[in-house]
Amino acid sequence: MLRLSKDVISLQACIDSCLKSAQACNKCFKACLEKDNICEMKAALSILVDCAEICYITAVCMAKDNSFSIELSDACAELCEKCASICEVYKDLSCQASVEACKLCAAECRKISIN
Repeated sequence: MLRLSKDVISLQACIDSCLKSAQACNKCFKACLEKDNICEMKAALSILVDCAEICYITAVCMAKDNSFSIELSDACAELCEKCASICEVYKDLSCQASVEACKLCAAECRKISIN
């Protein structure tokens, strides 16, 4: 399927933001494991792993022009929004980086699902 250059640019922006979000969530997860209050962070730890995985899968499927890209981008946007919401309460740099990456990823994924 040949895409218009605008579509290719939008798709690449979404792929890039998905990969950045996956990386940020993995870094945040690792940083959270080293915290003293790890038991209080169960919800964040769980969603960070899930978010990183769906972001990565979404990026890979989009890069392959998979027929489920739109459905995956919707799911990715929802999970990124939830992850950002849960992690916003943690003020350390790795969590805040994850929040920002998730918000950007959600916005880019929403653009794909609209087009």
